[in-house]
Amino acid sequence: MKGFYRYLKGSGYALIMVLWVLVLLTISAMTFNMSTRLSTAMVRNFKEETIANYLAMAGYNMTLNALMTDKDVSVDFIDEKGRFYLDKESEPLQEDIKLPDGEVRVKVEDEESRININYASESLLRRLFQYSGVDREKENELIDSLKDWIDPDDAHRLNGAEDEYYEPLGYSTKNDRIDTIEELNLVKGFSEGILYGDEDHKGISSMITTFGTGGLNINTVSRELMSLLGLSEIEIDGAMNQRTVTLGGYRLIPPRFTGVGFSKTATTYFRITVKATPRDSNISYNIEAVIKRIPTPKGFDTVTLYWREYVLYSDTETKS
Repeated sequence: MKGFYRYLKGSGYALIMVLWVLVLLTISAMTFNMSTRLSTAMVRNFKEETIANYLAMAGYNMTLNALMTDKDVSVDFIDEKGRFYLDKESEPLQEDIKLPDGEVRVKVEDEESRININYASESLLRRLFQYSGVDREKENELIDSLKDWIDPDDAHRLNGAEDEYYEPLGYSTKNDRIDTIEELNLVKGFSEGILYGDEDHKGISSMITTFGTGGLNINTVSRELMSLLGLSEIEIDGAMNQRTVTLGGYRLIPPRFTGVGFSKTATTYFRITVKATPRDSNISYNIEAVIKRIPTPKGFDTVTLYWREYVLYSDTETKS
């Protein structure tokens, strides 16, 4: 009997050892399988991201080429359906581009269809902030702080701010023009809500820019901004009715529009937004760029003023 018990005891140890070996082998197999799947996913994502990048650059360059071959530099307009035309003899700029490896969505906007925050008058800024839903006291703070941020001196306005306000926050007054809309978040009084909208404010980011010289293109400004500028519904309807393929937009600015900031009928500063998605993929490559188009005797030159690119994996954003 004692021998039998010793046999069972020895067998038990052996069984436990076998079970532990099986557990370790299972864990190793699962780890190897997970590692293999992860490596495969990484390779697939890298491949799709690379394809998306090439698609995005193809779409961007096709759009840039269209801008460089403009037949009529005296007019650029957006029609009643929101399509961007370089002239009435050409087709609108292509928004959906189908390529063998995927599709590209391109949006072209006129930066001179927005208020340049660097050159806006106090009265125009006040209208803009009233549109956003800012109260009078806050308006004064925003206007004075913005002017103090831009002007070259160190004397702050009544409701503004200079270095003594910003230095405890880790930076100083710029004393120069604002480069991007995001920079406004550094200025006293401004907030994400005022810029992009929240439950208390209408966002103003879609109505302002930091690019250009401050003049507005009568053929591209939105109905909403025309109203903010103080134009009547009759005047706005007249301007919008001119933006058809048949009429091709204004070539001369009517006198009644010059007093509210309209000084252009064509575009110099373009914002190009590109989203490229490979076939059967949840990855998209995105480009946002602002360019200045400069006419030359031989055609056009372009200068890139702003460039941002990033990848979207479903709902996750990776910037580069």
